[in-house]
Amino acid sequence: MVSVLLAVYNGEKYLRRSIESVLNQTYEDFELLIGFNGTIDGSKEIVEDFNDDRIRVFDYGMDSGKSKTLNKLLKEANGEWLAMQDDDDIWVSKKLELQMNLATTGEYDVIGSRIFYCNELEKITGQPKLFTEHDKIVSLSMKGNNQIANSSAIFRTSITKEINGWDESLSGIEDFDFWLKLMKKGCRFVNLKKQLVLHRVHKDSNFNTKTHDIKSVIEKYN
Repeated sequence: MVSVLLAVYNGEKYLRRSIESVLNQTYEDFELLIGFNGTIDGSKEIVEDFNDDRIRVFDYGMDSGKSKTLNKLLKEANGEWLAMQDDDDIWVSKKLELQMNLATTGEYDVIGSRIFYCNELEKITGQPKLFTEHDKIVSLSMKGNNQIANSSAIFRTSITKEINGWDESLSGIEDFDFWLKLMKKGCRFVNLKKQLVLHRVHKDSNFNTKTHDIKSVIEKYN
């Protein structure tokens, strides 16, 4: 089983499409854990519209922070594998199926994919250069060029718990720090060649609104 972690903070504009893209996966052995953190918009009402036994909802009130929410959801997860979905991203319907086919080989601990960027209207605007092989992923990431797209990856639950999840002192760069911790632990990485996620870039997205001190994070692991 895959436990999909979805942290929601005022995501009403794109949340429905995000959830639909998870529920429409061809691989059906998953649970979708939705955690509200400081949400004051209509996101909760949108989630209530869905009638699917695979969804479990957790309301953490005004205790905001993505890392905090992911760590709380981690404690609720039943799957051997984890995935993260952002409340404004879209998964291709065969995403989990293709990744779980590779997961069964036991060769990798983190399985990502290439992605497309899209705008508010879901029009593809480009794509980052993400390498597929382990050595290249690790070497470039350790130099500050993150090679794992957050909402593209699935990764082992057991190892995530071993490293105590996400660093709650970081904001906006917690995902990159998380991948570096797994790399330092010796985990095996791969990216599928296919683009399996539409990562939405808009004026309110983390992609545009955060400034990150990447150098300080890299120095922790080098």
